[in-house]
Amino acid sequence: MGKINLSAWKEKIVTIGFVAINIFLFIASVFSGDLLYNEGAFSLWHLLQDGQWWRFITSMFLHADADHLAGNMLMLYMAGELVEKYIGNRRFAALYFFSGINGSLLYAAYEFSTGRYANSIGASGAVFGVIGALLVIVIYNRGRYADITLGRMGFMIVYMIYMGLRTSNVNNAAHIGGLLGGIILTGFYVLIGNRKGGRRYR
Repeated sequence: MGKINLSAWKEKIVTIGFVAINIFLFIASVFSGDLLYNEGAFSLWHLLQDGQWWRFITSMFLHADADHLAGNMLMLYMAGELVEKYIGNRRFAALYFFSGINGSLLYAAYEFSTGRYANSIGASGAVFGVIGALLVIVIYNRGRYADITLGRMGFMIVYMIYMGLRTSNVNNAAHIGGLLGGIILTGFYVLIGNRKGGRRYR
């Protein structure tokens, strides 16, 4: 019987944890009806009326249906394990939350500018942030990291944004905000790594 590689699991433990939390809360939402959605979905309206700032966090762990959940979790796991291995557990956790919150902030700006308020849920802002982080890592490694090329990354990002624009009831502002957040924070990580003379961070 082969040995379990604990170090390999530790390098993606935060990714696995986020996937598990999202799945658990989706199952809980099935049994709780609209309770979690009513208390956890994000909209600028809730901040302006009641100051419910926690919705920045809770909204990125809720999903509308099984397809919504599966699509986000598949992308989170595939990209997340690569990014987490590169930047480390704590910085990956910070990346997830920073990107998700940044996505909600851009969505809030969109709501304010249009006057159209609607509840939003989903991890896609955070997931786009992880994709943005992977893009920075690929660029920093001269166009290739873990068999992922810059061309493939560019195509994937353009395709994901394009499909979001073509699909109704998709929070494209959160997608773009999360993507930019991931690019900015990971660029900062890389800058710190350069100053310290290394490429890997913990």
